[in-house]
Amino acid sequence: MGTTVATRTESGSTDYFQPGNYVIDIIRRAVANQQCVRVSAEGRGTLLLLPKRGEYIAEFPDPAQFFATPAKEFQVDVMETEPAALPRGAAHGRNIDELMWNAAYHASDGRLMEGCRRDDVVQFRHWPNLSRLPTTPNTMRVVALLTRHPTSITLARHLLKIDAGEIYQIYSAAQCAGIAHVLNRKPEDPVLKPHRNQALLGMLLNKIAGL
Repeated sequence: MGTTVATRTESGSTDYFQPGNYVIDIIRRAVANQQCVRVSAEGRGTLLLLPKRGEYIAEFPDPAQFFATPAKEFQVDVMETEPAALPRGAAHGRNIDELMWNAAYHASDGRLMEGCRRDDVVQFRHWPNLSRLPTTPNTMRVVALLTRHPTSITLARHLLKIDAGEIYQIYSAAQCAGIAHVLNRKPEDPVLKPHRNQALLGMLLNKIAGL
């Protein structure tokens, strides 16, 4: 994957992004509730989520643009069951944890994901497959430190002498992918409601209107 650089810098107050404003929230809701959904945005591409398999299939020309698109611009179609066969041309799906990293990484743009803190003491559970993920120039150094030594995000930034926005982007991506473990507090688990089946809802409303 390509290497991008977070450009935001640390100031008196940390910039945060709300995952609910991006496609990452759509993905997390589908995964949490084991819903097979098709996510699409005109001119941006399409994403098929297969949570029961732990996989996804994507068709989009620019992942960074797709994941940075506001959530309100996406159409979400809930499928009652996962397809028995993958779409033509797809030999297999990709690991959904990689998708979570991608989605949070691009939505971050150097900001911390809401729910993460600068003073979090973090340890990474394992090395992510960086060859298949978007990274910053210092991602490997951050991962090497946090897999070996539990460290606060702020201290890690100073030890490695890197920009705040860069480590915020890496931490947000790792947190979303389930790699980052916070040791100094118990993070609040967000309430992730299932997606409504809009087609079924429309049929019910039409039926009610005809009574």
